[in-house]
Parts: sequence; structure tokens; C-alpha cells
Amino acid sequence: MFSSFDIKSLFVAVFTVILMGTAFPAHAAKVQIFKPVDPERETAPRVLRDQAVTQAFAQALFAESVRMIPGSLSSERGEALKWMLGKNYEDYITGYKDMDVKQEDAGVSVSIDVNVNRKFLRESLYKMGLFTAKTEGVETEINISNGKYPLNEKMQADQNEDVSRLISLYAVQNATGATGNGTAVFNVSHVSSKRWSGDLKTAENKWFAAGSSLETVWTQLWEKYYAAHSADVLTNPKAVLVVKGWFNPEGVREFGRKLKSWDSAVQEVTLLDVEMQPTAVSASWSLEVSDQWILRSYLNDYLPPRGLSFNIKGLEGEQ
Repeated sequence: MFSSFDIKSLFVAVFTVILMGTAFPAHAAKVQIFKPVDPERETAPRVLRDQAVTQAFAQALFAESVRMIPGSLSSERGEALKWMLGKNYEDYITGYKDMDVKQEDAGVSVSIDVNVNRKFLRESLYKMGLFTAKTEGVETEINISNGKYPLNEKMQADQNEDVSRLISLYAVQNATGATGNGTAVFNVSHVSSKRWSGDLKTAENKWFAAGSSLETVWTQLWEKYYAAHSADVLTNPKAVLVVKGWFNPEGVREFGRKLKSWDSAVQEVTLLDVEMQPTAVSASWSLEVSDQWILRSYLNDYLPPRGLSFNIKGLEGEQ
């Protein structure tokens, strides 16, 4: 959890970004959360406030992640994703506005509009394997050694909890002792006081990584694994969407913004052409389709009620 100094520093940095304007592709996510007082643990009001704000940022990022990811997350993977986003929220947030923090006897409530760098968030979700087609975990033999740095009981419990979260987040199926041909083997060791190293082996590849923590080595290796599998799993078909029936170009701009927000269905949206006709305006976009059925659902819900028609070229089962 970030300290009061970290939160305050982030507020200053974010406020600066708002004043200067930002070129990052961002989207505002409005969240409201309540952080109750823990009756079994005495927490200073400032600390509880900082925890509540951190939780609000993490919740905003999680809400945007769910919008982007095709399909649904298991409860374990969802909680692990919230944990990771809470640890690293400053990497994905470009600004905020209308923050209202209220300190009460029972806890702290936070309401805030958060600007999320959706492009960077989406790239990070890809690296975690959250866009892969596989729903089952990657069967993996996991070997973790603290080497010459044994942990006390609490430290070992904390490490085990972190590993459990990482297993859920990166969709790893722990198969310690397995010897099947399809089983990956993950090894990581604490080799010096400030250094961990590890490797990840599959039937086709072997990757190496080193870093200052077990988590750092873990994320580096599994990002390499998912990057290597992206050609087979993450390649999206390209298509052209043509929409007809607007009375003026402003409708084209408004729909273009809406289309780019459908992250779970389309990526890399680019306006190709706007055609002005005597009776109506039409426009076309190139795009990568990650889920054509979700896209068709969005289009059918959005366009016909507004008197617009559409056609998708380049996909099977074209309308």
C-alpha cells in the first residue's frame, strides 16, 4: 500500500498533468467506494483516507479492465487483478477530477472521476494473458527457492499469498511434480540479498529473467510466455465497418468516439472516409475485431434505434 507521501505526490503529479493537458489516450471512469474502519485494527484517519483513495483508483482501473477483456474473469483472477492494479495504479492514471472524500466515524467514502490511459492498460492486460482464448490455466511445475535467505513464518505466509495471487492473475495451473509433455516448468531462486533469478521452460522455448524480487522475475517471465503465444492467440481479424444514415458529420465524430470505447470488441480503430451525399452522410472505419459477436451486439443496440444502418466487410458471417 502506498504511503501518505506517495498519495500526496501522485495528487501533485496528476494535477500538473490536468493543467498541462495530456496526449495520452484516456477515458474517464467514475467510481464511488466506502472504506470501513476495521474494528480490530487501529488506523490513523489519514492512513485510512489514503487507503480509500488508492482503492478508488484501483476500482476505476478494474472497471475499465473488465470493459476491455473479452469474456469474464473468475473471482480469483478478478481479485488478483485488483491487487495488482492497486499496487501499480499510478502507471495507468493520467488525471482525475471531481474528487469528493468524506471522513466519517464508520469509515471513508470516496467519489472520483478518474482518467485512465486505456492504451497502456490494455497493453498490460495483454501481457498478463487476459486476452488469450484459453480459459484453463497453463499447466506448470512451480519451483521457488529462498536459497540462503530463509523466511520466518509470517514472511513465508506473505510470500505464499503473493504467489497464489500471481498464479491466479497469470492463469497458471500449479502442477508441481508433473512430468507431462505439455507441462511448463517455472524456477525462481533468491540468489543474493537483492537479486532473484529464474527461468521458464516449455517444450518449444526457454526464457530467463532476473530482478530485485520474486514478483519482478515472475512478471518478466510470464510476459515473455504470453508474448510468444500472441501470434497464435491474439491475432485479430481486420475488417471495415461502413455506417450510413447521418444528417451531419457531427454524428460521425460522436459514433467514432463510441466505437473506440468498445475495447472488448475492437482494437486499432481508424476513420477511413466520410462521404457527404444529398440525403445522408456515411463513413467507414478500419478496425481489428477481437470479438465480432460482441461488436455486432453493440452495433445493433446503438445504430438502428438512431436510424442508422451498418455493414461489416472482411468477417465471416458478414451482415
